[in-house]
Amino acid sequence: MTESLTTKGRSRVWIWTATVIPAVAALALISTAARAADLTSAASSYTDTCAKCHGPAGKGDGPKAAELKDKDGKPVAIGDLSDCAKMSKVTDDDLFKELKEGGASVGKSKFMTPYGDAMEDDEIKAMVAYVRTLCKK
Repeated sequence: MTESLTTKGRSRVWIWTATVIPAVAALALISTAARAADLTSAASSYTDTCAKCHGPAGKGDGPKAAELKDKDGKPVAIGDLSDCAKMSKVTDDDLFKELKEGGASVGKSKFMTPYGDAMEDDEIKAMVAYVRTLCKK
């Protein structure tokens, strides 16, 4: 009788495993597709808003970058989002806060516009993920 119980137990584990693994795999695929869609949307938002100053590749060389001057008339340095060494020191939380509340909220340039009123938190999170793709090692 013990052998029969062991066989039944293994059978139940196998049935459970065979049911759960495809469900988890399906969720992973949905999640991956959602992230890809979010990144595509974030890339479009980046082009429409951020690239004006940061440039298409994030190097800080956008067409508006040269126009930004401090109170003494000196050019303002625009963050190079493609600089892996610098960007590795910026946490996702800090980048999120900077995008949501503006550069001054994290001790950076007041010229960095806050986007909290224009973007939902999920959109900002997607933008953080997109900005991370600009650093290519």
